[in-house]
Amino acid sequence: MRSRPVGRDRFLCPGDPYVSDARTATRVRLRRAALPLLVCALYAVLQLTAGSRWTLFPDSYRYARAAEQYLGDSRAQAHRTALDAYCVSRARREAHDERLRPTVRTSEQALETAANRSCVRKWAKAEDITTSDSRYQAIFAARPGYPLLAAPFVGALGVLDGMRLLGLLTATGGSLLVLGLLRRGARLNRTAALTGQVAFLATPLGWWSDQALSEGLFTVCTLGVLWGGLSLLRHRSLPGAAAGTALAYAAGGFTRYSSVLVLAAFTAVAAAGTLCFSVRLRHRGTAILAGLSAATVAVVAVAMKALALPSSQVTLQDTFTRHFTAPAVPDPWADLLGLAGRFWTDWTARQAALPYFLLLTALAAWALSRYGDGLGRLVTATALTGAFVITDHPLAQEADRLGVLMWMPVVLGLPLAVQRHWTWHQAGEPEPRPVG
Repeated sequence: MRSRPVGRDRFLCPGDPYVSDARTATRVRLRRAALPLLVCALYAVLQLTAGSRWTLFPDSYRYARAAEQYLGDSRAQAHRTALDAYCVSRARREAHDERLRPTVRTSEQALETAANRSCVRKWAKAEDITTSDSRYQAIFAARPGYPLLAAPFVGALGVLDGMRLLGLLTATGGSLLVLGLLRRGARLNRTAALTGQVAFLATPLGWWSDQALSEGLFTVCTLGVLWGGLSLLRHRSLPGAAAGTALAYAAGGFTRYSSVLVLAAFTAVAAAGTLCFSVRLRHRGTAILAGLSAATVAVVAVAMKALALPSSQVTLQDTFTRHFTAPAVPDPWADLLGLAGRFWTDWTARQAALPYFLLLTALAAWALSRYGDGLGRLVTATALTGAFVITDHPLAQEADRLGVLMWMPVVLGLPLAVQRHWTWHQAGEPEPRPVG
């Protein structure tokens, strides 16, 4: 067998130790590449064992109905298809929960059948399971991103299986974006980046990304903004980073335009503040990020005006009239201030009683401020977006979902602490400079 030259004076021959070392290195690289996928597979298995814990929400019904209409069904047929899936899903959950009561003797199958029939009977002749008010319907009609994405899955697998698969793909895809952001964007080592991936899946960010709601898709868009924004702040691959950021903003706008408006506004402020107060990060990439974010704010604001999209005034009336089933309130902004004050007071008390979120956020904030090298500014803008969305809709029963972006500092900050204080010390290597 002929040998192959390697470099100028090295030849690979059968049995050469160099060949064995190269093959070993290749196997190690393949195992390292497979580990994130193994994490995704394990997460999917765990979620599939949850059974009735995954269920359709009322908003899921509306997204499923929209997906069916995008596939060509009439409004009435789409309503029936989405309602059937919604009632099956809710009946399973209700029957499961009912069977956990010590006094219930009826079989779970009988309970599920009865709950399903009751649900279908209740809503079969209605136009919507909440309200048919045109103002309420307009809120969801202005969010085409998620149902458009769900349409091929629903068409191929049906509502329940299609949206279930999409949720798993969204959650695991988001976790891989976190991994890539930390590994390629923040330049962390594999252990730290993998910590971020696991943290994403183990926190409410992973949970809500898995649900049949728009939160998962918007979280993916947010991660795209963060990755592109970080590359711009660190002055790397400016054309590609700018294009990726713009694409993430655009996708976020089609998914939830009001939330992307807030995210872009906070990111623009963060980038502008960086230009003013950070000499090291004062360069063209930061200016591009500030300009892109400000342009996104302007485009969304103009689109809302030109297309007559529902504004905060409409969503506030929705909140304070129980989906337009009660008379309109004369001053919703004053009511919002009072309700928001009561909500945040209660939220603070609950967090103080069980402070794991506050402790994790404090540790992550410390790591981001010391070693984030620009990442901390972007993550702060993201967390403030979550807090702003809650303040605009201060509903205790919806807070976990609406404020899910407040977990982003934990997911992206803790890996910095892992890299700085665990991985390097365990390896016995010199302490690194701040990440980036």
